[in-house]
Amino acid sequence: MKKQRFDGLSEFISRRGRVRIVELILGSGWSISQLAAELNISPQAIYLWLAPEKTHPHNSNLDKLLELAIKIDRLGTGKILYEEAILFWSLFMSRFGISPLRFP
Repeated sequence: MKKQRFDGLSEFISRRGRVRIVELILGSGWSISQLAAELNISPQAIYLWLAPEKTHPHNSNLDKLLELAIKIDRLGTGKILYEEAILFWSLFMSRFGISPLRFP
């Protein structure tokens, strides 16, 4: 049996959550060119991320983005990740018909 890769936290962040992390960094004063250089990618890739119906940051880039976002705005990053966890939990509970009040 082939061993499955697990990318940790980035596995649980939605496409929209990934874009919000990029927006948080850019909103702090970083330019698209600066962020692209930091990630060693093209600025065009970041422009595409900002149109989430097209593409989004790959897990390896997301890990770097999260490290940077935490340095820039720990509380804002935490809020985004908390909202992502709540979204994941709500979708899970809804999908399996589990009432949050009945879950231990």
